[in-house]
Amino acid sequence: MIRAGRQHLVRTLADLAAQQGVGAEVAAAVHRAGWAKEEAKPDVQFPGDDRVVAALVLDGDQAPAPAVVWDERYGWRTAASRRHPITKGAALPSEGEGVRYLAGGIAPPPGDVVAALTTTPDA
Repeated sequence: MIRAGRQHLVRTLADLAAQQGVGAEVAAAVHRAGWAKEEAKPDVQFPGDDRVVAALVLDGDQAPAPAVVWDERYGWRTAASRRHPITKGAALPSEGEGVRYLAGGIAPPPGDVVAALTTTPDA
């Protein structure tokens, strides 16, 4: 019973976060850039430890990454997978192999995220 109540609470919190616009501005910016076919709401999740993460799949033909993920601890990063952009337990992946951290801070302006996606990382 407690587990079912917690799952309901987590889903309610995820819905509330989505309604409040976690990543909504970035979703609009990547859609305008042509990297997302639709201006979709981010998939908001609460993996545990009172953390919030959200993922945006970039399904446009010229998308610079399969997806972008926002983590309240670290901000925006690219993801190596469209199918599973948020790692199990929202573990922090190492940079490399399709993962790159974008724009400083946890809530950079959407234009900064777009600019970081268009910049090729230094070799």
